[in-house]
Amino acid sequence: MIGIKEASQKAIEHINSLYPDRDLGDILLEEAELSEDGQFWIITVSFQRPAATGGVGESVFTGNRSSKVFKLFAENGEVRSMKNGMLK
Repeated sequence: MIGIKEASQKAIEHINSLYPDRDLGDILLEEAELSEDGQFWIITVSFQRPAATGGVGESVFTGNRSSKVFKLFAENGEVRSMKNGMLK
């Protein structure tokens, strides 16, 4: 079973792989929890939303943060799902 540090790193690596050409700023670990049955790590990370390029419908605000919630197998760290998170 992988630990919290490795699970968090795998989530951060995954978010970086999804946006290879974007500067996400500081990617922060927000929450980490082992599921009650011990099978999954639930990891929430936040990152700076990429600045808008000025296209129609894109935000003109910069500096906002987004978050993603990852579900990883605790046994090997394989990412099983990624969902939009809610920052408090």
